[in-house]
Amino acid sequence: MDIRERIVKACRDLAAEQGLQGFTMDELAQRAGVSKRTVYRYFDSKESIIEASLEQFMSEAATRAEDLLAQNKQPAVFIQNGLNYLSSQGQFIINPSTLSDLRLYYPQLWDKIDDFRIKQLRKVLDQIMTTHPTYLQNIDPSILSTVIVAAIQNVLNPTFILENNLTFEETARQLSLILTALFQ
Repeated sequence: MDIRERIVKACRDLAAEQGLQGFTMDELAQRAGVSKRTVYRYFDSKESIIEASLEQFMSEAATRAEDLLAQNKQPAVFIQNGLNYLSSQGQFIINPSTLSDLRLYYPQLWDKIDDFRIKQLRKVLDQIMTTHPTYLQNIDPSILSTVIVAAIQNVLNPTFILENNLTFEETARQLSLILTALFQ
């Protein structure tokens, strides 16, 4: 693992444990096994490290979604596998501290995540409607995707989760039950 990757991994590990605001650059450097000066040689700010961590995760998640879609499994299986991946690999994003920090300190990064998940969701829904045309066959795909995207935007977001004292995992599980019921 090269130095840049070690710094990004350290950021993800620390964010999963303490949230984005909960760790210092000194702690990050120590966790990565490099000097603080070395960290700044690769990144100009804590925010740029956080952004690189998020971009790496989104790239990995997109690849995982493509792999799952290529398997052409039933929609309910796809949804469950996707949520399992997010819960196991995305802990640094989905913990309450990180969600709160994104909302308060890094809203531009939350917007980037939101745009990403909307694009991915539309891609997944298009694939499901194409490969499993019997599901919701009388519903226009653009209406269906808009309804589902709106539901996800309003439920799987930091404000809703934090205001309702929920966890990301529980919220995602409940939402997946609803979405899975649509495709039964």
